[in-house]
Amino acid sequence: MKFTTKLTAVAVALTGAIGGAQATSLTLNLPTTSVDTAGYTFFTGTQVDSATTLLNNPSFNGTARTAVYRTEAGTLDFYYQFSNNLSSANGVERFTGYDFSALGTGPVDVFQTSIASTNGFFVAGTENSDNADRTGFGVIGFSFIPNAQSKINPGTTSFTQLIHTNARSYVAGNFGLIDGYADNAAGFAVAAVPEPETYAMMLAGLGLMATIARRRKAKKS
Repeated sequence: MKFTTKLTAVAVALTGAIGGAQATSLTLNLPTTSVDTAGYTFFTGTQVDSATTLLNNPSFNGTARTAVYRTEAGTLDFYYQFSNNLSSANGVERFTGYDFSALGTGPVDVFQTSIASTNGFFVAGTENSDNADRTGFGVIGFSFIPNAQSKINPGTTSFTQLIHTNARSYVAGNFGLIDGYADNAAGFAVAAVPEPETYAMMLAGLGLMATIARRRKAKKS
């Protein structure tokens, strides 16, 4: 029985190690060498919000799509995609999501997929990102620039990029796109979690309000 238990534990540990190896994990100020295209089931859970922005500037024009999905575990996934119109002058080298600073300094997993979403919001992608990075200012970026062929060139669409988080609430954010010329689209961000001191102040305030209410009631009596 003990031997079987140990074997089971080893098997579970190996499974976890193999599963964990599938993710591309972002650490602060350290770009990855790639962005994984496997190891995650995309577009699962419930799409709770989405935004589409039509961009038109001197460098590029197209459609920026972003959405927030709530997983079965209750956490949030953030998705990004850009379709560059054939009429664009240039390809897009990079796009970013902001603000993810509320996630702290721990690792954040990112993935990408070429498949379209089941609800049709995200379309099939043709251009994969080459690496990703994360700054201490809350920016998570995906780059398409090792060579000119890997840009989101006119007439092409990026793979959908996914940021997997442990966040449970979100707010409005920013979806930035760059090719020498920078433009901004609607996006989503992780909502900041109040510090313990903030909770303490809120509780103290509620307690004070309750005391005042009791005193007023006593005076009326």
